[in-house]
Amino acid sequence: MKLNELAERIGAKVIAPGKHLTAEIDQVYAGDRMSDLVNHGSNRTLLVSNLASTQLLRVAELMDVPGVCLLNGISPEPELVDAATRQGILLMVSPAGMFETCGLLYQCMIGASKTGQ
Repeated sequence: MKLNELAERIGAKVIAPGKHLTAEIDQVYAGDRMSDLVNHGSNRTLLVSNLASTQLLRVAELMDVPGVCLLNGISPEPELVDAATRQGILLMVSPAGMFETCGLLYQCMIGASKTGQ
């Protein structure tokens, strides 16, 4: 499923579209430990985290991750938005917490796999 479609379906606001707005995603990884995020990132992964820091974007850049989803409707600091824009990483913010956001993403991903998207 494409990043922009995922954002729309879960009600997330795209803060920085990056260069991957329509990148295909087939994996979502949610976590708050940098080491776990490094181990699970790929060029077809959406990272979901409460970590609203530029270090998270460095991990995404190193792992060639096309998108990052922050949680709880936070307003990311301008430095974070600037870093996402410079690195070409899509940055979105879900209005929900980790549990609900992951549930919505799961429903979207399962629905997409059943329809062949």
